[in-house]
Amino acid sequence: MRTIADIITAAGGARRISEASGPVDASGKRPLTYDAVYKWSKIGIPDRHWPLLMSLAETSPDELYVANLAARETAA
Repeated sequence: MRTIADIITAAGGARRISEASGPVDASGKRPLTYDAVYKWSKIGIPDRHWPLLMSLAETSPDELYVANLAARETAA
């Protein structure tokens, strides 16, 4: 199984994930910033972003779940 860092890389990196999250709003921000993506390796990927990662990184809910468990165990 891949780590969260591996999944982010497979998705094209933090900037690509941010760009794919949606258009820039009136304040100049995207729904998901690339800084937020960088935190995922420590805190896990929030489940509301799983569909985006599944489409970009060709991953599954099972792989995301296992990667999140590993990241959260390391952080604890």
